[in-house]
Amino acid sequence: MCSSIDVPILDVTELLDFFHELLSNFSPNPDGESLKSKIQANWSFFANHVTAKKILNHVLPLLSTSIANADSPVEFSSEIIQNVGYWDTLTEELKWSRRFLSDVSYLTDELGWDGFFNVQFELQSSARLYRARLHHQSGQPVYGPDKLKCPDPKISSGGRANPIGIPVLYLSDSIETTIYEVRASYLDEVSVGEFKVADGRNSIKVVDFTEEPSLYRPGRVVENITAHLLKQRISRELSKPMRRYDSEIEYIPTQFICEFIRIITGADGIRFASSVHAEGKNIVVFDQKLMECISSETHRVDRLKISHNRI
Repeated sequence: MCSSIDVPILDVTELLDFFHELLSNFSPNPDGESLKSKIQANWSFFANHVTAKKILNHVLPLLSTSIANADSPVEFSSEIIQNVGYWDTLTEELKWSRRFLSDVSYLTDELGWDGFFNVQFELQSSARLYRARLHHQSGQPVYGPDKLKCPDPKISSGGRANPIGIPVLYLSDSIETTIYEVRASYLDEVSVGEFKVADGRNSIKVVDFTEEPSLYRPGRVVENITAHLLKQRISRELSKPMRRYDSEIEYIPTQFICEFIRIITGADGIRFASSVHAEGKNIVVFDQKLMECISSETHRVDRLKISHNRI
């Protein structure tokens, strides 16, 4: 299939059960995209599009399916679309209809969302994360570790992952990312704290919205596909930049899902892509006692790049 030689191979017929399970999650749809593109765009499962076409065209005639070939336009099954699409329904409900008594049992018992967030990675004690705080004037002394923790609950504002009055610890994977996150401007001075998992713990468990999951999970393919698509959709909301004139109501759906993850799955936090630094990632730790600030230093912004488009 891929023209390689002198490499171990597996007869593709050994994977027919998996392909049958996989392809049952797609339906022909004239408005969809090709089967090979649909799979590759989400998982890069095959080495490339050419190999994807060869393997799929070899497998499809051996299976009972209504999909003609690798170039046939398809969409995900109605079951998957309805499950993932409930995020939009829930979003509108939380914003405008029912906020504090949402039907969590429907999310767990009917949709299985609790299982979608059970795949967690361990943030090891060797990892270093960062948090920044803007200075109010030039030459101000660096903020110490105590000043770089979460704000007091009485003055804590709402954010993407926390409602007002319930602070969480927002961290970033690099100094550059955390300086972007506090919206620092040219020549601003910023205190940057370095954080690690608190002493006495080897790691904490975090739900990762930036992961690239494997498609190959025999017996759990539909769950794997649905979880991936749902987390993609929520990830876009977590990473969406807020403008100064946007309403904090826009935060409510992601605040809800973070509380759902914290309480239902027992995770210690989440990781998601930065909205203001394309290469960066943010980590939210639900309980700041799980992390400790081990040092802090002052940085000055010496360069700022702005891009723009006409609207």
